[in-house]
Amino acid sequence: MNRMVLGWVVTIAAAVAMADDAQIRRQFSEYYVQTSASESAVKKYMQSMRTDGTWADIDYESKRRGSWPTRGHLTRLEGMAVVYADPEAKLFQSLELRDAIVTGLNHWLEMDYRNPNWWQGRIGVPKSMAATLILLGDGLPDDVLKRARPILLRSKMGMTGQNKVWCAGNNVMIGLLYDEPERIEKAVAEIWSELRVSTEEGIQPDWSFHQHGPQQQFGNYGASFAGDMIKWASILRGTDYALSGDKLEILRNYMLNGVSWIIWNGRMDLSGCGRQIDRGAQAAKGRGTLRQLKAMPSIDPECSGEYKAVLNRAGFNPFWRSEMAVQRRPDWYASVRMSSTRVIGAETCNSENMQGLHLGDGMLLVYRDGSEYEDIVPLWDWKRLPGTTCDQGQTNLVPKSWNKGYGGSDFSGVLGTGETGMAAMMYKRKNLVARKSYFFFRDQIVCLGAGISGETDGDVYTSIEQSWMKGDVQKDEGFIHHNGIAYQVLDGDPVLRSGNVVGNWTGSFPDRADRPESGDVFSAWINHGKSPKDATYAYRIFSPAGNERSGQMSEVLSNTKALQAVTCEQTVYAVFYVAGRLEIGAGRAVEASGPCLLLMGDKGLKVADPTHSLQTLKIRVNEKSYQINLPQGADRGKQVAIRL
Repeated sequence: MNRMVLGWVVTIAAAVAMADDAQIRRQFSEYYVQTSASESAVKKYMQSMRTDGTWADIDYESKRRGSWPTRGHLTRLEGMAVVYADPEAKLFQSLELRDAIVTGLNHWLEMDYRNPNWWQGRIGVPKSMAATLILLGDGLPDDVLKRARPILLRSKMGMTGQNKVWCAGNNVMIGLLYDEPERIEKAVAEIWSELRVSTEEGIQPDWSFHQHGPQQQFGNYGASFAGDMIKWASILRGTDYALSGDKLEILRNYMLNGVSWIIWNGRMDLSGCGRQIDRGAQAAKGRGTLRQLKAMPSIDPECSGEYKAVLNRAGFNPFWRSEMAVQRRPDWYASVRMSSTRVIGAETCNSENMQGLHLGDGMLLVYRDGSEYEDIVPLWDWKRLPGTTCDQGQTNLVPKSWNKGYGGSDFSGVLGTGETGMAAMMYKRKNLVARKSYFFFRDQIVCLGAGISGETDGDVYTSIEQSWMKGDVQKDEGFIHHNGIAYQVLDGDPVLRSGNVVGNWTGSFPDRADRPESGDVFSAWINHGKSPKDATYAYRIFSPAGNERSGQMSEVLSNTKALQAVTCEQTVYAVFYVAGRLEIGAGRAVEASGPCLLLMGDKGLKVADPTHSLQTLKIRVNEKSYQINLPQGADRGKQVAIRL
C-alpha cells in the first residue's frame, strides 16, 4: 500500500472514529436526559449552594464506607448537569446553572475527598464526575477537564462481574472526554465481554446473577449490571460499538428469565435485594428494574412484546445455581432462599445487613400486594424470619463477610414443572440441624421439617410468618387467617403474636443515623423446645383462591429425616435425603438410589441432585427401573426430565 492510499485509510478511519464519538456524545446526553432529574430540585440546589460550591446539609467529613454522604455532592452536580443538557428544561444551557456546576466541581477538585472504601475512589467518584463533565458539553472549561483527569484515571480497568463493567464504563467516558478512541474501543470490549454465561461472577446458567462469590445478587450488583448494559447499549447504538447478536440475546434472557421473576406489584422481593435492605429498598429496586424492562424494547425491538408481558406471568422458576425458587400466581407471589457449602446465603459489607445471618437459611416470603415486608427490617425478630428454623438463644446474627457466608450442608436444591415445584435443604448452623422442604402448588404451599436436633442455647423456633399486620388475625377450626392468607398447622402447636413492635434501623445499619421505628407486626411460629431431638413440623399456607378447608388438594406422605413427600393433584413430590423407597398407595412405590428431589406424574418424572455430587441416579417405579445420567460441570443440580 503506497503512502497516499495509506493516508486516505488513516484519514477515513479517523473520520469514522470522530463521527462515532460525536454520535456517542449525543446519545449519551439523550440517555441521561431520559432519567429526568427534577428541575425543581436543581433550582433548590442552586439556591442553597454556598459560595465555595458546597451545601450545608452534606457531611464533608464522613468516612462511612457504604452510602457515603460526601459523594452526594457529586450526585447533585450530576443531576444538575442532566437538567443543563435537557433541551426541554427551562434551565437548558443556563449560564447560571453552568456556573453553579463548575463551582461545585472546582470545590471537589480542590479538596479531592477520599473514602476508605476502594469502590468510592475507583468507581463511584469517577462515575459521577465523568458523567457531569460530558453533560456540560461545550460549557466545560478546559482547566476543569485538565484537573479532573488524575481523579478519573483512578478508575483502572479490570476486576470481575459488575465491578469490571463499572470500571470499563468509566473508561468509555474518559475516552470521550479526552478524545482517546483506543481507550473507548478497549473499554467497550470489556463491557460486552461480561455478557456471557458462566459459573464465575456474573450471569449464571440459570439466569441468576452472582457477585462476591457464588451468591445471588439480583437487587444489588445484578441490578446495576442490567442498568449499565442497557445504558451502554442505548448510548452506543448505531455505531461500530453497538450491542448485537449473541450478546443481545444473553441480556434479553437475563431480563426475561432472570431478574424480572422477582418483581411483584412494582417492588423487588426482599430476598432479591441483597445486603442493601435499607429504607425504601424494595420500592427503589423495583422501580429500577421496571425502568430497565421499559427501556429494553428500544435496543431489542423484535421482542418488545415480551418485555411488556413478562410481569404478568404465572409460574414456578427454580434458580438452581442460586438455590432459590420463585412462584408467581395471579393473586400471590412466594419465594424461598437457601444456602449450602456451595452457595452463600447472606453477606455483610460496609456495615450493611448486620443482622441478616438467616436470610439464606430457607426464608419463605409470601406476598399478596407486595408490601408485606416493605421496610420491616427494623422491627423484625431476626431469629424468626419466615420459614426458618433457628436457635433463639444465639446472640451473633452478623453474616460472615461478603465471600464467606456459606451454609453448613451440601444438600440444597430446587425442582419445578413450570407451574408448581419444590425446594429442600439440610440446614446446619452451629449444633442445630434440620431437614426442611417446601412444596409449591397452584393455590397452596406445604412446608415440612424433620430431624430437628442439636444442643442449643435456647428454644428452637420454626417461624411460619412474620410480616406487617394487615387487618385482623383470626384462629378457628385449626386455621389461622390473616391478610387473606390461611395457615393450617398439621404438626405442632402454633404460637401467635400480633401488635405493636418498636425497633431501630441502626440494628442492621449501625453507622447510619439513629432512626427509631414502630408498627404492628403479625407473627406465628412453632416452638420445638430447647435442644430438640428429631422434632418435626408440618403446615400449609393457602392463597386467597385456595380451597383452604377441604385439605383434599395435598396429602403428606412422609416427613422423616430420610424422606419428605407430598402428593397433590395426582403428582408426587419427594425429597430423598438418602437412598430410599416411598410407598405411594394402591400398590405403587418409587425408589431412589441416592439423595435427590423427585417429581412424578402419570407420564413422566423429573429429578435433581441437591448435593451436586452424583454422576447417575437409579429410579425404580413399581417394577421398572430407570438409569438417569445427571448433568455435570456447570449444570450440576439442574433438573432432568424422563418419560415413564
